[in-house]
Amino acid sequence: MKNFFKNALKVSIASLVTSIILYVVIIGLFLLSIDTANIFGAVIKITVPILIFVTILGFIYSFFIKGKQKIPFLILHFISLCVISFGIYLATSFQDFAP
Repeated sequence: MKNFFKNALKVSIASLVTSIILYVVIIGLFLLSIDTANIFGAVIKITVPILIFVTILGFIYSFFIKGKQKIPFLILHFISLCVISFGIYLATSFQDFAP
């Protein structure tokens, strides 16, 4: 485990893979939320904080990557943070919109 956190590239790749998996889980449950609205709400309360933590961790570790791989990982993590922020903005904006 010590060697894993010393290699910034491995941590950044693992963070991106975890983020993609969590996005797929959220989108998949959203598409199935017609029948299981309570489960969707519970899973969102669990996955979003994990997604935020993993993305911020990967973004920070991307600064320590050496070589030409640094910029693409920084951009991908930044895009992920923007998607999370926009999703939270939409969730709070339309919270009381539906009757």
